Amino acid sequence: MTSSPLLDIPPLDIPFLVPGDARVPGDARTEAPPRRLVAEVELVDRLEDADPPSWLPLTHDDRVRLAAFRREGDARRFVTGRVMVHRRLREVRGVPLGAARFTRRFTAAGEWKPVLSGEPGRGFEGTQWPDVSISHSGTFVAVAFCEGAEVGIDVEQHSAFVDGDDVLSMALTPQERARVASIADAARVFTAKEAVLKAVGFGLAIDPLLVEVLDGAVRRFDHPERRPVVLAPVPVPDRLSGLVSATVAIAPVSSPGSGSRTDQP
Repeated sequence: MTSSPLLDIPPLDIPFLVPGDARVPGDARTEAPPRRLVAEVELVDRLEDADPPSWLPLTHDDRVRLAAFRREGDARRFVTGRVMVHRRLREVRGVPLGAARFTRRFTAAGEWKPVLSGEPGRGFEGTQWPDVSISHSGTFVAVAFCEGAEVGIDVEQHSAFVDGDDVLSMALTPQERARVASIADAARVFTAKEAVLKAVGFGLAIDPLLVEVLDGAVRRFDHPERRPVVLAPVPVPDRLSGLVSATVAIAPVSSPGSGSRTDQP
């Protein structure tokens, strides 16, 4: 059985303007007129069963990953994120449950985050799917969708940073750490960093110290995969503001010829 939901908030639409306010640091190109893009965000504190529902399509890699989890909570978080994505696709875009699947994607830089594609035989092959990001911490699970940009979301319970000095020293620059005076600060700064890295597709596979996020903006991005990225905090109810923080970031889709990405099942 699923646990009772703690969060009772509707999905959020978080607007962004790109690329006019999403410049890569050091990029001297003429600034283009801004476009309005929206990240659709859903945040819950409700975990599904570890056994996936029969309608949920899982690739071989998904099943291997699910079977490898040693803790039931990890399996439940994985299944919950996937179920949330499919339910959101049904509610907002009319896609029947199970008509989409996640596939792996590769570039010269390595494996990219999974992307949505049509489940074979369900009539949705060739559909233009939104970009999706999933994050979880404890019983909190967050998903984000965006059309016209790649999206990254990160959610962290503040309690995860009670003894988090080692993690912060590996993930945050000295300037970022200087802004941390509490575990709530740590969660906010960390989620901002990871959301940016997830938006460009590689998460913490990129050395996080090569990227610096200060005052809600990317100030430095010293990596070949650097992209224009904008970010925003995800609002949570006041009663939970001392428990959890989340950030969503988007990166405009690469222009044609800037590099290929191949989907593989």
